[in-house]
Order: sequence, then C-alpha cells, then structure tokens
Amino acid sequence: MQDDYFSLMQKLAPDLAQQIERRALVLERIDALQPVGRRMLATRLNLPEREVRTVAALLKERGLVELDAAGMTLTPEAGEILPAARRFSRDLRGLTKLETALSKLLDVPKVYVTAGDFDQDPHVLHEVGRIAAGRLRSFLQSGSTLAVTGGQTIHEVAQALTVGSSMNVMVVPARGGIGRALETQANTIASEIAKRLGGHHRLMHLPDQLDAQAMAEMRKLSEVTETLELLQRADVVLYGIGRADDMAKKRQLPQEVLSDVLRKGAVAEAYGCYFDAEGNVVFSASTVAHDLGKLKPNCAMLAVAAGKCKAEAIRAVMKSRPQAMLVTDEGAARAMLDMK
Repeated sequence: MQDDYFSLMQKLAPDLAQQIERRALVLERIDALQPVGRRMLATRLNLPEREVRTVAALLKERGLVELDAAGMTLTPEAGEILPAARRFSRDLRGLTKLETALSKLLDVPKVYVTAGDFDQDPHVLHEVGRIAAGRLRSFLQSGSTLAVTGGQTIHEVAQALTVGSSMNVMVVPARGGIGRALETQANTIASEIAKRLGGHHRLMHLPDQLDAQAMAEMRKLSEVTETLELLQRADVVLYGIGRADDMAKKRQLPQEVLSDVLRKGAVAEAYGCYFDAEGNVVFSASTVAHDLGKLKPNCAMLAVAAGKCKAEAIRAVMKSRPQAMLVTDEGAARAMLDMK
C-alpha cells in the first residue's frame, strides 16, 4: 500500500515529491552536521546556496530549524519527525527497494544503501559511515570481541559512533601497521571505537607484513600473542573493501607479486586478502590477518564500502563467506544490480 502511495505521488505530483524529498534531505544533513552554516550545507549537498537558504527558511517557519551565529540546528520537534522524514525520502528515491533487491542478489540478510555515489561526491562516505555506526551495536553483546580493519571508510564509521551506554566488548585491530597515515591505522581505529563503545581494546604492535621467521619471534611476546588470539576468536569483524589493483598499489606490493595477483584474476581486497570474482582468495598480503579466513562459522562479517568503481570488488567479497551486513551507497548498489 505504501509503495502504491509513493508511486502515485511521483506520477501525479512529481514536483511535490521532489520538494518533500529535498526538505527531508536538508533535515537529515543538518542533523548530521549541526551546527552548520547554509553555505557549508549547500556544499555538502551539492546544491545552490540560494536553494538551501529557501528550504532552510521554510523549515524555520515550521519550527523545525533554529538559526544562530554558530549555524543551523534542529529543534526537538524536528527530531521527532526525522525518522519518518528519512524513511519517506528513502522510499521516494527507491532506496528501500534497492536494498531488498541487493540483499537477494548477494544473499546478505542486512543491506543498507545511502543516496549518492562516493565516486562523484566524497561527502557520501560520511553518510555511509553514519549508517554503519548506527547498526554496529546491534551485532555486539556483553563479552563480544570486535575486530576492525583500517582505512578511510572504517575511520568514518569510528568517527560517526555516538557515545552511549558502556558495553563490555573487546576491540582489536584486524591488521598490523600499514603506511604512515596514523588516523586510518587499524590500531588507532580500534582504540577510538573502544572508547566510544565504553569497552576495552588491545593494540597490534606489528607491521602488517612480516616474514615467517620474524613473525615466529614476535609471537614470543605475550602482548602480541594475546592480541592475535583475540583476533582469531572474533565474534564480529568490521571491515572495508577495495579494488585489487588500487589496494595493491597503495600497499606497495612488489611488481612481480602485483602482476601475479592480477594474473590470477584478483578484483578485490579485504583485510589483507585478495579475491577473484568468485570470492576465492588468490593471495594474502597480511601476515597478521591471514587467519581471518579461518574464523568461526558464526562470526558476523560487517562490510562497509562505497563508490560505483568498487561494485565488482564488493560482489566478489560477498561471495567469499557468509556476510551479516553490507553498508554501501547508491552508486555501487545500482552498478552491482546491473552486472551480469
């Protein structure tokens, strides 16, 4: 019945449907960024500032938005209607149907799709992170061990987590140190997520790649052994997905290794493993995370990835083992459904 209502509105009054969707979108973005100025909001929405000013004025007249020197904020009344406005906006855009179709295609029980395409608009990643952060707690319970990878996407999830009631969870990095960007290292993200969940964390005092001899020596250290054992017993894994070619270059794989990995058909990378289009691991670049493929069967895998260019990579990783959740964007979702 609801689908019929939205379809009728789009046919009889597409201009009205667009206005409602636009106002709901402005409410959502103010909620995520408040306090926020109209110019900044226009930039985040990729809309003319004049249009944002007009919508903001209408919302202010309705008592939904307050404006002061710091910027726009939502009123308590807006907070009450925001969940319904968000659902209305999503249904008008067809995102709910998109989630259902993608869930069936990928055989993933929980799929969440945010509007936009990260490849076209970098700000989309913030919303992807917000949705993933909002769902994370539902997979955790007292005594859970959560393993997290690094990277920009999971960093966004960590930053979007709100501080709530403390949870007795242990958060561990699923990878060792990679590169030089401290804020997107798995260690840093594990610490931040643990702080926001009110839980505990352990660090991985290892580079991501070690030869067998060096790894054997490091395992003699109790703090290293403890973290690795926690990782292998993880109840939940929160991770990002990348394209194999992009990630191989970022991880600076030797040219001969890169050529071999691509020759074997690698299209995706996740937690240090490279996957072909059928979800088979063709190479493991991470000494630390190589045992993630041997996790217990009921471990909940939570994937977060955005951008149309990652569509093939996401589909490949979804085939690798049962997944509990995927959070992505509209660009990647539609591209996956269009793939044969």
